[in-house]
Amino acid sequence: MENFNYVTMNSDFSVTVGTGAKFSNFVEVIGNAGRELTVGACPCVGVMGAMLGGGLGRFQGLHGLTSDATRSARVALWNGTIVEASADTNQDLFWGLRGAGQNFGIVFEAVFETYPATNGGQQYSSDMTFSADRLEDVISVTNRLLTPELDPTLSIAIAIASNPETLEPVILVNVVYPGPESEGQKYARLYSNFSDTMTEQMTPWTNLGNVALPSVVIGGCPTGNRHNQYSVLTRTLKSRDFRQALDSYSAFIREHPAASSSVIFVETFGQAGIKAYPEDFSAFPHRKRFNNAVVFSMTYTDDSVAEDADAWALQWRDHFAQPKVSGYGRMVIYQNYAHDDEPLSALYGYERWRHERLSALKRKYDPKGLFNGYHAVPANLADWS
Repeated sequence: MENFNYVTMNSDFSVTVGTGAKFSNFVEVIGNAGRELTVGACPCVGVMGAMLGGGLGRFQGLHGLTSDATRSARVALWNGTIVEASADTNQDLFWGLRGAGQNFGIVFEAVFETYPATNGGQQYSSDMTFSADRLEDVISVTNRLLTPELDPTLSIAIAIASNPETLEPVILVNVVYPGPESEGQKYARLYSNFSDTMTEQMTPWTNLGNVALPSVVIGGCPTGNRHNQYSVLTRTLKSRDFRQALDSYSAFIREHPAASSSVIFVETFGQAGIKAYPEDFSAFPHRKRFNNAVVFSMTYTDDSVAEDADAWALQWRDHFAQPKVSGYGRMVIYQNYAHDDEPLSALYGYERWRHERLSALKRKYDPKGLFNGYHAVPANLADWS
């Protein structure tokens, strides 16, 4: 992949990216040009893979998803043919690449639109820690900020983790606001009034991935660990269910200390930028169902805990996927965070027109099924789950 690890800023402020580039490279080049776009929180994630599944991130309330900023892509098809997909060329493929893109070929290069840097590229970031008995207060504040809708510039990350020495549960909260420090502090103070610790800083967007909730975000980057993840999207956050999950998590970690790096992680980002696009703008199906991503991320090096860790995370994913808990009528999964056991409709949408359109693309661009390795779109309508 090293031959495709490049990020080039163009004269029109678009950016050309090879499929080997990570968000860390991407952000550095774009930010140093005084521009921005939506990227995921973790700097070691590949740009192209994130885009193909949609691409959530802190700027989504302003600019939409990473995939919404895609201008064009170059794709190697199953027979070695190289094609370009854009709003003007192979429009059907361009639609499918943005949200279901791993199904149709190898996307080895893409061009993205960028936007002028908000607040001169300076971000307010605050990290806070809380004892486990403050969980309901943390959830209550977050739900108030979600009502009726989160400020499009604000992003919140919550992690239920464990103290590596005592194995006691601890709650971590990160608040990021791309504006004046005084405005960001107004949001952070809603939490810090009852936090155990608090740090805050103004930092360039190019450095945000290194300082915002680093123990969780950067902690997932080193190679060698096992990562087993389940997730679900929810409309709101229900304190009772999070309390049950925290208590169960604490008991699980005490019984399986080798999995003490595991976390329950919640990402809450703005919605306005996503909703600004019509439902059929791309293959991404969750524009009105993307309030909170709740992730059960099991991390360990000792495979003896693998089976129990998988069972625990699956149990809680299914619990939070219940309509009475998630707030949605059916299971809704962000496919970049999917485990691969979910119904395909939960990842790609339940609408029949989506199934028809995606299956037609599969038959056209991958007739041999060579790109079925990851959440494969079925070629036949009857095979949708």
